[in-house]
Amino acid sequence: MKRMYCRLAVLMAEKNPQLSQRQLAEETKLGVTTINRLFRNDFSRVDTNTVETLCAYFGCEVGDLFVLKEVEQIV
Repeated sequence: MKRMYCRLAVLMAEKNPQLSQRQLAEETKLGVTTINRLFRNDFSRVDTNTVETLCAYFGCEVGDLFVLKEVEQIV
């Protein structure tokens, strides 16, 4: 089974290793909680405005922000 993962932490580090979640939230006008949930991959759905805003900020495509990865099944 595959699960969607957000690469926000990677994009933040690539853009500026000093970029904090709070600073990103301020610069994008997105909520700190929203940024934090994406950063920690603790989300079940994402608003299209959030995706569009982050892609515009990082100059990337949706596929650069989100990827599908195999989830190891615990038996």
